[in-house]
Amino acid sequence: KRKLQMLVSQVDPTQKLDPEMEEVLLTVADQFIERVAFRACKAAKHRDGSRLEVKDVQLELERHWNLRIPGYATEQ
Repeated sequence: KRKLQMLVSQVDPTQKLDPEMEEVLLTVADQFIERVAFRACKAAKHRDGSRLEVKDVQLELERHWNLRIPGYATEQ
């Protein structure tokens, strides 16, 4: 929660998060992480991997969320 408030302060130091909104944002973040991890694990299983690797998470983020992490984008 503290890091979330720090992020808000970086955008606008005068703003504070409402406790209810803070809980909503934390819930959304948790759900996002669970979905990405679940699908990345499925990708690892599909490639017959024995462990989850960065490339599995990259694949999920790029294909289903259109997110590319600088320095970690897959080569197509």
